[in-house]
Amino acid sequence: MLSNLEVKWLYDVIALEECRSFTLAAEKRNISQSSFSRRIQSLESNLGFSVFNRNVNPPQLTPQGRIFVGYARNMLDDMDFQISRIKGEDKLKQSIRIDAAPSLSVLLLPDLLAEYRDSPDKVFFVESINVNDAVFNLKEGKSDFILSFYNEELMNYPFINHKIFDSSLHLVSPCDPDGKPLFSINDSLLPLVKYANDSYMGRQVNQVIDRIPNTTFLLTFVSSMSELLKRMILKGDAVGWLPDYSIQRELEEKRLAIMDPGLTLKISAYVYRSGARLNLTAERFWRYMKERNTEG
Repeated sequence: MLSNLEVKWLYDVIALEECRSFTLAAEKRNISQSSFSRRIQSLESNLGFSVFNRNVNPPQLTPQGRIFVGYARNMLDDMDFQISRIKGEDKLKQSIRIDAAPSLSVLLLPDLLAEYRDSPDKVFFVESINVNDAVFNLKEGKSDFILSFYNEELMNYPFINHKIFDSSLHLVSPCDPDGKPLFSINDSLLPLVKYANDSYMGRQVNQVIDRIPNTTFLLTFVSSMSELLKRMILKGDAVGWLPDYSIQRELEEKRLAIMDPGLTLKISAYVYRSGARLNLTAERFWRYMKERNTEG
């Protein structure tokens, strides 16, 4: 079966995945639409499954098609890179595409990448986006990795994961110049800055708030970015939950104080990927992520 697959078909299927139109994809591949359709059919016939569902408009990838397109994209990327290396061309670099949760992309990803001392034949493409878009990109083969918090869907086939650290989410108060907290958990009303309800952090915080009905929180600001929430809290007008890794200096300098350790949440961050083989450079990065010190 595999011996009958033609490389041009792989480029065809990627073009159709990107265009979601047989007409536009055929134009991109510089062939007639009828010829393009026959090539897609030949590919699917050799594979033994449908890559696209043609019963919807625009055509959508089938579950098997999502896995295959990711595999095809990485295989072609790897092949182009290896041929360039054989020809002695140094200008071509393999890409590593990462979608990261906003707080992790700003606070942790730069350090992770700076520690990575692999071959220079790579370039990182990083997007800071919400987890729903990140999961979609991973399913469609548009990214290699997701750096995010616990996600039940990504814990199961066809994805694989590796925990990179454990941390905590603390309810913190800004402090006065003497290092004394400006707010107390016993206050009848607490102005609150918070993560969006549809985010992982927001859902965790909401569960804690529901457990302390005697405290009234007045929502004043919402964002998905930990650094922005931290800056709002440091202005002295509100409290909020912030991850341990983002507030170590502020705690030591007594600009922030943990209000109630009993309201601290445990959180874990993971790197996720598809089970399909990635390009050579991305596979090396995956090994690095699995081998590095995971103490958070």
